[in-house]
Amino acid sequence: MKKSTLFIIIFLLSINLNAQDNKSTPSTKKATYFASASELIFSWGNVTAAPLNTNSIVRFSCFLHIAEQFHYDFSPNVGIYTGLALRNVGFINELNDTVKLKQRVYTLGLPLALKLGNMEKGSYATLGVEGELALAYKQKVFVNDEKSKTTAWFSDRTNLFLPSAFAELKLKSGAYVKFKYYLTDFLTENNQKVNVAGVSFVPTQSQLMYVSVGFVLRDKALKNKVEKTTYDL
Repeated sequence: MKKSTLFIIIFLLSINLNAQDNKSTPSTKKATYFASASELIFSWGNVTAAPLNTNSIVRFSCFLHIAEQFHYDFSPNVGIYTGLALRNVGFINELNDTVKLKQRVYTLGLPLALKLGNMEKGSYATLGVEGELALAYKQKVFVNDEKSKTTAWFSDRTNLFLPSAFAELKLKSGAYVKFKYYLTDFLTENNQKVNVAGVSFVPTQSQLMYVSVGFVLRDKALKNKVEKTTYDL
């Protein structure tokens, strides 16, 4: 009887100690969720079109930039995201004292990014790549006070596929700042059809880059519905 009582006491103590250990050790979980994002873009270019001495002007764009992101967090400190993004990118170049050229395109992008930081608080740094499909092109040529405009779907004046690399810093509030650099020329060399005021524009190099500030809004309703599973480090 005494041995049985002693065994029961030891058994109950072991269960209690094990429960305390489990409470003291925080569980690490995988998490999946969607988020929506928008941004303001400040873009410029590095354009070579000899014999012209082009001068790039910073272009500000606030419309239309929308993105839907799918996030997967492996641990509290590491995650990835992908999704779809629609944005308006381009640049402005002065070709001489009288001719200014604005060129932009709406793109549909597919990013893939690695996140490092505090996933629970939503503050992290990101390194990623993105492929963008050039959809709707618009060009404006200004000669002194006169303006001409050209628009086209899937224009041959820009490359159809625009790959890029980017770095991003996101804060707990949801605000972020991003730098993106396009890895190929934005414009095609021989299809510009810009020949005004004695100026022929033939870009042999047209690298596009931008800095943006934006905001990411996490879908909390979906987050509560998503099942989480334990991840053992």
